[in-house]
Formats: sequence, structure tokens, C-alpha cells
Amino acid sequence: METHIGKQHSLERFQAMVAWQNRVLALFGCYMYLGKERVSYRIVPICFMACSFVLLSLYSAVQARGNMGQAVLSIVVLFYGIIGVTRLAVAISNPAGCYRSIQIAEEMYQRANGSNPAECNVLAKYTDLFCKSVQLYTVCFVLSVVVLTLMPFALYLLRGERYLPLGIVLPFTAETDDFGFWCTLVVQLAYMYTGPFGLIPSQNIYFAFVFNICLQYELLIERLKQLDERIRSSNNLKLTVRDQLVKIIQLQQESTNYITHIERFYQLQSFVEFLCNSLQVALTLNELHRNFWLPGLFILPIAVMQMLILCSLGTLIELKSDQFKDQLYDIAWPEMDLPEQGMFKYVLKSAQQPKQLTCGRFAVINMNLFLAIHKKIYSFFMMLQNM
Repeated sequence: METHIGKQHSLERFQAMVAWQNRVLALFGCYMYLGKERVSYRIVPICFMACSFVLLSLYSAVQARGNMGQAVLSIVVLFYGIIGVTRLAVAISNPAGCYRSIQIAEEMYQRANGSNPAECNVLAKYTDLFCKSVQLYTVCFVLSVVVLTLMPFALYLLRGERYLPLGIVLPFTAETDDFGFWCTLVVQLAYMYTGPFGLIPSQNIYFAFVFNICLQYELLIERLKQLDERIRSSNNLKLTVRDQLVKIIQLQQESTNYITHIERFYQLQSFVEFLCNSLQVALTLNELHRNFWLPGLFILPIAVMQMLILCSLGTLIELKSDQFKDQLYDIAWPEMDLPEQGMFKYVLKSAQQPKQLTCGRFAVINMNLFLAIHKKIYSFFMMLQNM
């Protein structure tokens, strides 16, 4: 009874954390993870802001020709707009896929054996990891936004300098006069407070999907251990071994289908984000090499950390997949009957061809991709130096 309560508690914690993200998304008219209303009229303003941000960034980059620092800043922030537009497009184009992703994640909690302490511990472990990741990411992101939005006021009060945190300017205004500066600053602050608060929950939802994939692998590992115990036990019953193998095959197929679903859903978004973040790093490094550039001190670590987070999550999935395969090799399969050995070979064959999350199908998302991207960034940076 106590372990069943633990299973239910983990599910409730997971649902509560996802519900928090949904409440934030609902402010922007996004209900795709709720399965009720798909989108509402409130999504129009955020779509307008995302598209207008891209257009203003392009306009500002053209206007800043001759001023390398301002032009680079405009191009770099343009990539944030592209990321935002991509996330909106992915969510709006497939709301049923969004809701199905959450549904499957919740069903996995229900499929766990509540009477088995080891499986309940797996649920508690990954639920706790998900909640802490969401809290840490949210706090760090919000603090970064707050610091950036307070900097113009701090510099103006302390040193009398006019500083605009984003590289966008408004048409028909001049930053040199008071009216143009304050109007531009107000518009920039509006973008900075609405954009990130839409991006944060969409990233946190991605955490839920990745940790659920890892949870599924851990449940498979625990069930393999249970299978091994039954095979080695003196009262080995053919029927119980077969039933356990059937459960493992079903869970493995569900896990494979889930990874395929998430991959199909996020592959374009992942490609756009890696491309934008890598270009941000290359352009920022080039400008920092030329002279001291205050915005680059914020943009560079944020872009690198975003890629590191995604690659770390992909590596975590690979590690769990490898642990599952290692556990398969430890099973006393020669002691099984021939029909059960055939079922076990099917599990082993499927495990040797695991599904993975990719960056637009060009590369698997893991730490190898992180290193490869930074080698390309260095090459691009050196090319810029020679221009």
C-alpha cells in the first residue's frame, strides 16, 4: 500500500509541475498540452510579437551598417526571434502531438508496478530530477532577464549612459534624443518580458519528455532484474518467465514508439535551435575579439549553456540505453526454454538498434555533437578573423 502511495505521489508531482507550465502557456493562449482548447485568440498577440521582433531585428541590422557592434547585436537577437517563431510554429501546427506527448508520459507512471519498491523509486527519482531541473532552469533564466532589464536603468542612474539591452530600434525614432531612447527601451522591455516567459515553459516541457524516456529505460532495467531473479530461482515457473518477457517487450515497444514520436515532433526545432545558438556563439566571439562588448558577456554563456543542456539530455538517454543493453547481457538466458529464448533475442535485437533524438536527422544529440559544433564554431570564427 505504501509503495502504491509513492507511485501516486510521483504522478501527482509530475502533473503539478506540468500544470504550472500550462498555466503560463495559457496566458499566451496556448492550450495544446491540455487537450481541451487547442489555441485561443490570446495567441495572436504573442505571434505578432514574435514575428515583429524578427522584422525589427532585420530592420535594425540593416540600419546599423557601418556600426559592427550594433549590427552583430541585431543579428544575434534576431536568432532568439527565430527560435521563438519556430517553437510557436511547431506547437500550433501539431497541437494533438503536444497533448499526446504528455498523455504518454503520464501513462508511463500508471504502467509502473506500484507494489514494487524499486519501480516506485525510479518514478520518484526522475520526478524529482524533472522538478529540480525545471526550478533551476526557470530561476536562472528569470534572473538573467531581470539583470538585463535593470542594466539600462542602473547605467543611466550611476553613469548617465544610455544603454539599450537589445539590438532593435524603432522606425522613425532616434536613440540620441530622450523620446526616441525611452520609447525604444519600453518596446525592448516588453519583448524581453513576454518572449522569455513563453520560452521557459516550452523548454521545461521538453525536460519532462526527456526524463520520461530515461524513466522508461530504468523501468525496463528493473523488470530485467526481476526476470533474472525468476529465471535463477529454484521454483522457476515457465509461465511467470513468459509473462515477464511479454511485459518487457510491450514496455520496450512503447518506449521506442515514444522516442520516435518525440523525435518526429522536435527534430526541426532542435535543428533551428542548434543552428541559431552556434551562429550566436561565433558572431559573439568575433565581436569580443575585436573589442570589449558588454552584451556578448551575456549572450555567449547563454547560447553555450543552451546547447550544453540539450546535448547533456541526449547523452543521458544514450547512457540509459547502454545500461539497458548491459543488463540484457547479464540475464541468465541459457536457462530459459527455447520459446522464451526466442522472445529474449527479439528484445536484444531491438535494444541493439535504439531510437535516438537527432538534430534535424543530421546528427544525434549528444556530447559528441556539442564538441563537433564547437569545432565548427572555431573554424567559422577563424574565417571571420581573416575577412
